[in-house]
Amino acid sequence: MKAKGWATDAQLDQANAAAAEARARLNRAERSVELTDNSLSYATLTADARGVVTATMINPGQVVAAGQAAIRVARMGEKEAVVAIPETLIGRAKDGAAKVSLWSEPGKTYAAKLREIAPQADPATRTYLAKFSLPDADDRVALGMTATLTITDRDTERVAKLPLSALFSQGTSPSLYVVDDAGKVTLKPVTVKSYGSENVIVTGGVEEGAKVVTLGVQKLDPAEKVRVVSSLSF
Repeated sequence: MKAKGWATDAQLDQANAAAAEARARLNRAERSVELTDNSLSYATLTADARGVVTATMINPGQVVAAGQAAIRVARMGEKEAVVAIPETLIGRAKDGAAKVSLWSEPGKTYAAKLREIAPQADPATRTYLAKFSLPDADDRVALGMTATLTITDRDTERVAKLPLSALFSQGTSPSLYVVDDAGKVTLKPVTVKSYGSENVIVTGGVEEGAKVVTLGVQKLDPAEKVRVVSSLSF
């Protein structure tokens, strides 16, 4: 109409302003719809991973605020053991080898790996909260179970403490007499780490659980058999 002379410049400016205002109202309405859809999506709680609900902190019909915790979910992935570590064992917990045994099954152990340790001690107990992952945990390890965590130094060697009377030596390396289930004795050389007034520390030469003769080793003959008794009879 302006090109044909049927409208003035003022009328054109007024029409352009009205159109711009209409487009702005449309944009605001579309934005309001997006915000409403976003708010409506918060009404449906969806877990981001498969898991088990361990706690519900709201009631049906309750009005909750934005950001308020409603449900706690434990993921069904790798399981963890949560323990309190005293400050004297912090170094061992970081560098040592850990394993976990359940109170319900003390004979079964699971390898554990330190995943997280609190940077600050608990003000009441003076211990550090630590989380150990259990990569080999099976279905017998259920949520909420009680377990015992054992931590050992990686460079710790296994030793045996025996009385000095168990050592046998004839000018060569020290040895021990080991008895098998059939009563046969075998003289095995061992590695002695240290001597005490009554005991000796052995680091190698015999297997764990072996039966060792501790008295009368000078009178033994490897060609003869012995009988193992639980107690002496007089």
